[in-house]
Amino acid sequence: MDAFFASVETRERPELAGKPVMVVGSASPRSVVCAANYEIRKFGVHSAMSYIQAIRLCPHAEVIPAQPALYRQASRNVFSICETLTDMVEISSIDECYMDMTHTAARFGGAEEAGKLVKKLIYDREGLTCTIGIAPNKLLAKLAAGLQKPDGLSQITTEDLPKLFETLPLISLYGIGAKTEAKLRSMGITTAASLGRASRYRLQKAFGVLGDRLADMGRGIAESPVVPYYARPIEKSISHETTLEEDTSDMQQLGRMLHYLAEQVAYRLRKKGLTTATVGVVGRYSNLQRTTRSHTLAERTDDGLVLYQAALPLLEDILSTGSSVRLVGISAAGLTDEILQPGLFNDDKRKTLIETIDTINEKLGKTALKPASLLKAHKRDHITFKG
Repeated sequence: MDAFFASVETRERPELAGKPVMVVGSASPRSVVCAANYEIRKFGVHSAMSYIQAIRLCPHAEVIPAQPALYRQASRNVFSICETLTDMVEISSIDECYMDMTHTAARFGGAEEAGKLVKKLIYDREGLTCTIGIAPNKLLAKLAAGLQKPDGLSQITTEDLPKLFETLPLISLYGIGAKTEAKLRSMGITTAASLGRASRYRLQKAFGVLGDRLADMGRGIAESPVVPYYARPIEKSISHETTLEEDTSDMQQLGRMLHYLAEQVAYRLRKKGLTTATVGVVGRYSNLQRTTRSHTLAERTDDGLVLYQAALPLLEDILSTGSSVRLVGISAAGLTDEILQPGLFNDDKRKTLIETIDTINEKLGKTALKPASLLKAHKRDHITFKG
């Protein structure tokens, strides 16, 4: 979808058409830009920019606090339209999905005509524009979609790859971030084509398992199929753990890290539509011995704060021996996709807060927004919210 949050707001308020619009996490000056329409991007404003910086660049911008419920409903409507053309729809984020039309495109006159139909149906029914990328696999389809934004349609074939990849920046390939790009550049690999020519062994040696994937990416290969929601197996557990810089028994430091990890587990639960009944905590002592504790919740949850509050006594028990730990982790088990019953989530204000955080994080990155209390737990993250 094109500038999704801002486009939905403009649809709801037609007077915003043609004006620079930014959607922000909240009305606070410390907020962050969640979405910037194409008019405001001309002033240098973009997603993940601080509100203060954005308003300096474009003082006359229309500033709109995010409305997660509105965007989620629009998202559901759009994906429902896609599912009328094929049942092979994989939702990758609130404003993006993959459609496998290998066996259905011919019904609509071919892949390009099918893409045009998707665009027309979404615009006619939802009043929103989107950009379609057509290619043999998800990697190239994602790339194609980025070639003609906004409101575009682009197709990449295997025959197009040699010419396209010769000058294509590495960062244009989905899955290559700034750090990976910098390391590749230090190896003399500067374009998608040079990545494709690089030795697979050399990439494996430099990047480990990721090296194999990078070698394939440089050749336009991606084996990952489109997996619709109904074909995804329910995971038995979800966990996150981290190794600390040094052994510690500092409950304040470990508690912050545990809270951070709990929020990561909860985010993954919500993203997969799962809830948990059992919380576990793992610690590894200085002598490398691992120990675990677990607790069964009275009610199922997908809330990171609930997970953290249940896990904290378990961590305290692990530390009760007086030994320091080097590793700490948290897990959620007994997972199910059953919907939480109304009334189990009594704090509507917190529910709205979590929905807002998830909506923004889906757009900007899963740790773009987090509690201010977790600031020291993950120094690389710099955008916080009050909660």
